[in-house]
Amino acid sequence: EHGAIGMTFGAADYAHDIRLACYGLDRDDNDFVIGLIGKDLFPLSAVVQAMRKTQQTSLYLDRLGPFFVGRKVEKQ
Repeated sequence: EHGAIGMTFGAADYAHDIRLACYGLDRDDNDFVIGLIGKDLFPLSAVVQAMRKTQQTSLYLDRLGPFFVGRKVEKQ
């Protein structure tokens, strides 16, 4: 489910993800963090909301988040 949602948003160039290994980074010992990258904020929010509704999220993930928002700053 997540793969199909991600590929749909990625093919339209709305959202792309980066997975970073983070074993032992926090007390919950998460395996990785995911960075979502896109030109606009709304599609990034929409992909998270779409994934929240999936069976994969409800069965295998205890929680999603925290979420951070940032912008790329270009050098002049």
